Amino acid sequence: MKYLIRTLLACVMMVSLCACGGGQDNAAQRKTADINVQSVLDEMLAQVEIDDPLVLTGTDMLDFFGIKEEDMAEFAAVTCANGISAQEIVLVKAVDEKSAELVEEKLENRLENRMAEFQNYLPEQYDILTECDVEREGVYVSMILHPQHEGLEELYDSYFDKD
Repeated sequence: MKYLIRTLLACVMMVSLCACGGGQDNAAQRKTADINVQSVLDEMLAQVEIDDPLVLTGTDMLDFFGIKEEDMAEFAAVTCANGISAQEIVLVKAVDEKSAELVEEKLENRLENRMAEFQNYLPEQYDILTECDVEREGVYVSMILHPQHEGLEELYDSYFDKD
């Protein structure tokens, strides 16, 4: 009888461990989803406008943010060329987790610098930036600076919610 109870308890524990492990695998799959960041940016730009848009190149990514091309598997970025609007969307798929951390740090620095530039010069633009942030999901890093950032962030996040 004791053997039967122990065997049943062992089976229940194994089933519990398998169920817990499955949830972690799904989260890991979500973080490593294969997303075409250019397609996501195109969809965002179909919903909102960027004043005086400037599409950024690999050289621009280094010049504007300090992000090296070898740290990015792919990227899509656009900014307001006139420099007086808080409108900038940067989506990066880093080559690995370490590169993603570097990209995240560089984009956080950019956001802080933009806030410092706008704080006394353009307070209404500064207010927009205070609501924005840099987000990382696995190897994907985003910085969405726009008056309509909430809707754009929901759109971006929806790509990670797909099973």
